[in-house]
Amino acid sequence: MNGLIELLGSLIISFINRDFEEEEVKAAYIGSPLRIFIEDDYVELVKGAEYTLPRWIARILYENNRVKEVDKTIDETTVARIYFNENRSRGQLKFEKLPGYFYSRVKEQINTMMRTYREITDLSKAHQIVQSITSLSNTTRNLYKTRLSKILSMMGGDIGMDVLADLSEEEKHLYNTLKAILDVFNSKIFEVEKRV
Repeated sequence: MNGLIELLGSLIISFINRDFEEEEVKAAYIGSPLRIFIEDDYVELVKGAEYTLPRWIARILYENNRVKEVDKTIDETTVARIYFNENRSRGQLKFEKLPGYFYSRVKEQINTMMRTYREITDLSKAHQIVQSITSLSNTTRNLYKTRLSKILSMMGGDIGMDVLADLSEEEKHLYNTLKAILDVFNSKIFEVEKRV
């Protein structure tokens, strides 16, 4: 039984990762003219124009110095502020609004910081990056635990769309998955056997 649930969890995470990569982001093109194929058509990219591109394409262009920064980075100060606000409303059914795929963005930021760390030769800069990575990871985990306890407390009843709107995309998937599992479980537990 646990294996089935683990498989379900892995599939859901795979879908979240795919949706994150396909999410459209704005990117200002700074390279020489380039023609790329997106979905079912070719698009001509010209210097100085801004485009809405799937994140995975924008990231490739960014890594090749053809677009400016794709997403606003999420640093430890931002996460610490959100965590502080979440802690203040602990015990209440109130969430600090998170941007889209918040946890995926944090994970991407940590991966970027890790790549930077591997390239640094200055020990003091390397130490600073390690501290930033540790701080960002720990604060994000604490934020997730706080929000998770609130999400789990919502499982007993119906929740308004205004509350769900403040959840990240990952948290919405988690809530909907848990709610669906509980609905099926509850209906089967309390189901009365019918005799013909």
